[in-house]
Order: sequence, then C-alpha cells, then structure tokens
Amino acid sequence: MTCGRIPVLILLAVWTAETCLGFLFKTQVCYEHVDCFSNHKPFDNSFEALPESPEEIDVTFTLFMRGGPTKGVTFDYKDTNVDVIRSSGFAANKPVKMIIHGYMSSAYEVWVHNMTNAFLSRGDFNVITVDWKVGASKLYQQSVSNTRLVGALCAKLLSTLRDVFHVDMTKTHVTGHSLGAQTAGYIGSRIPGLGRITGLDPAGPLFEDYTPEVRLDPSDALFVDIIHTDAVPIHDAGFGMKKPCGHIDFYPNGLNEQPGCPPPVSTTLEQLVSMAFTNAFESVACSHERAEGLFTESLLQGSCQFTAHPCSSYDDYVAGRCPGCGAGPCPVMGYDSNLGNRTGSFFLTTSGHSPYCQ
Repeated sequence: MTCGRIPVLILLAVWTAETCLGFLFKTQVCYEHVDCFSNHKPFDNSFEALPESPEEIDVTFTLFMRGGPTKGVTFDYKDTNVDVIRSSGFAANKPVKMIIHGYMSSAYEVWVHNMTNAFLSRGDFNVITVDWKVGASKLYQQSVSNTRLVGALCAKLLSTLRDVFHVDMTKTHVTGHSLGAQTAGYIGSRIPGLGRITGLDPAGPLFEDYTPEVRLDPSDALFVDIIHTDAVPIHDAGFGMKKPCGHIDFYPNGLNEQPGCPPPVSTTLEQLVSMAFTNAFESVACSHERAEGLFTESLLQGSCQFTAHPCSSYDDYVAGRCPGCGAGPCPVMGYDSNLGNRTGSFFLTTSGHSPYCQ
C-alpha cells in the first residue's frame, strides 16, 4: 500500500504530504541496543509508520515500593544498568508489577497513581510505571507503531531484572490500558514465560483484525486476562477490542457503553476522517477508561467481588438464561481472575460510579 492509496478507513488522522513521501521509501529502522523494526506484513497495521527513536518517544520508568520515596525513583530507558537499578532500592525477592498507559495519556495520570497505591496496598511489590507520553501523543497511527519500540524497551528492562537480579518472570505481571495493553503483548513476545498480562480495554483500531503477532493474544503470557469496556463499533467511536484476545475475557455491561458514560457518537467514516482524532478521543473516552477504575477497585481487599458468568450474550445474561459455572465458583473480574483456571468469555453488570461492584 502506498501513501497515495490510503483508504477512507484511515479515520484516525490524515498523513501530511511530507510524512507520506518520507515513508514511501523507508521500510525499516534500527536503533542501537534496541532492535530493528520493519513495516512489512504483518506489521503493516500502522499505515507504513515506523517506530520513532527512543529519544523521540522518551520512555521513562518509575519504581515504587512500600516505604520508598512517595514520588518513586525515576530513570530513563538508557539507565537500565545494574548500578542504577541496585541504587534505586529494587528488591529482587519481591514480584514485579508493571503499569503502562495508553494513547493521549501519561504515567502521571490519577488512575496510574491510584492503581500503583492499590498494588502496594495489596502486596509487597516492586511497582514500575512506564511513561511514554511523548510517543503516545502523536497521530494515532504513529503512536500505534511506537508501541513496538516501547515494548522492546520494557522487555529490555525486564530482561536485566531476570538475568542480573534473578527476578522470576513467571511472577511478573504487566498491566496495560488501551495502547498500553497492546504494548504489553509486545513485551510478552520478547519475554518467554512472562507470568501475566492484564489488558484493560486493549486498543481496537488498527489491531482488531490483525494477526496475533501484531496484537495482544494468549501466547504473550502464561495468563492473559482482558477487561473489555468499549467494544462498540469504531463508527460509533469505540476504541476498544470487541473480539476475545485473552485466556479469559470479561465484558462488564456487555458490548454497550458503560453506565454513567455518554452514549456512542453515531457518525460515518467520512465524518470521522474529517474530525480531529485527539478531540474525538477526549470527548468519548469515558467507557474506554472505565477499565482502569474497575481493575483498581478489584485490587482493594475487602471490597465486593466482580463475579462474572459464562453466557452466549449479555442479553441472555441479563435475562437469566446463562448455564452457570458448573461445580466450581464463577470467576471474578480483575486482580483475582487468575484463580480457578477459568477460560472463555464472561459477562457481568456494574454500577455507573465508584464503587462499581454490585
């Protein structure tokens, strides 16, 4: 596909002539000490955009620990050497929890702060937040491509923790929202035996109908759990994935907008092409962002559990036509969804405000 033939489905943004010409002749980029990236199939989902450089994306990591500095210990992608990690107070005997934000976001959002504190309240963990705000704030297709490099840098850090500090990767848990969830898939493809990935409404546009190599899928970790909160069609400004992409997929409130959020914006593809995607994202992201609050609430011990049920559809679930969960208990959405060895798609109902669990 050449830039001159980009179809109308490039509803997220329109390349400038300068960008178009630049990428016509560039099919691969290589970054020292990271990797090489091409835009050949299957990685043609970003309309020929190649990942920007580590300097342009500007990835930083911040480590939080119980009893550690309130603002954490921050280091950039170049500082993943032994001395910096050791001096940060990192405890190799404690499990690692990594949090990755998505499009038009940063690691300094309130939800990342709340989730970090909830993790530390739940257990004595090393919590690492990943900030790639600069790379996540580009035209959507460029940010999609940038997830590949962010995933490679995160995997490089985890490899150092594994190879030098002997951190058990089977106990490492990566949680990502939106494009951060797709980034987590790229981490898992580089870290064999990664313990768990939690996908919080994984980004759907430019991922949904592509092969598993491109998107988050069950092969990326020993356990992959997904919370889908914005599965309406893209022409209704839905930003999440509709199809199951984990070992277990939860659909709170079905394939509808989340309670308490504005209804979908009905529009045509041509109208979406003409609007500024960043403005569209900010105005309709309520359902897409609900997954963050649901998972954070699930970390709080003593709170209500998000019990979910297998069913052929959410309508059947609401009508009471679900078969039940057999001999064992039904799974619970969120942090404890790895208990009980359940797989498949499950439905539940939540409230429209915190506390969300009913």
